Amino acid sequence: MFRKLSAPDVAASIISRSTLLEGGATERGIRRLVQQHELIAVRRGWFIDAKLHAELRPEDRHLAHVFAVARDGSQHAVASHASAAVLWGLPLYRTPAPRVQLIVPSGQRISSGSDVIRHAHDLAEADVVELHGVRATSLRRTVFDLLRTMSPEAAVAVADAAERTVTFADWEWDLDKRAKWRGDLRQLIEAAAGARGIRRARRVADFANGRAQLPLESVSRLQLSRLGY
Repeated sequence: MFRKLSAPDVAASIISRSTLLEGGATERGIRRLVQQHELIAVRRGWFIDAKLHAELRPEDRHLAHVFAVARDGSQHAVASHASAAVLWGLPLYRTPAPRVQLIVPSGQRISSGSDVIRHAHDLAEADVVELHGVRATSLRRTVFDLLRTMSPEAAVAVADAAERTVTFADWEWDLDKRAKWRGDLRQLIEAAAGARGIRRARRVADFANGRAQLPLESVSRLQLSRLGY
């Protein structure tokens, strides 16, 4: 059974090598804890308790990785795709995320590494927000990027969850917010006509329904639709 933590709790669960050393640990002692599987290296220089790590959902394990990269990274980088999704609390249905995804401004020299993928792109000001102290793509931009790149099943789960986040509060549906959300997402999709994955993004956006409460419900809807129901 996975343990779900809030984003601030996930952020607080990772600890840097420098903090461990300041607390009295030694380099040899840190290596021993990692070798004995008492600490997990989230990335070079950042660790998390191994027992806690084993209890976390895949989304929260990736979230810990995102926080570690953000604390090491450039102020101009923006978490995107699956890495922005976990900051927004969106599901990653059967979508491994071994590397943190970042968008950096066009014109910068970019390089990806073993645990980070960087994309060069100029984002509109409205498509950059701060979530839990990390710069990330807006909810609209995050969903747009994922609808084009995820499997149909994972994309539907994301689209449903995002629409639910926007339109459902206090056990009531706000149909005006739903219409605006759909219109804004559609506008972004239509502005990118011809881009990779845009036809799939359009289909999933039209199919989305925020009344789905869990990813499996979203996937079940998709499968039933494929069967003609």
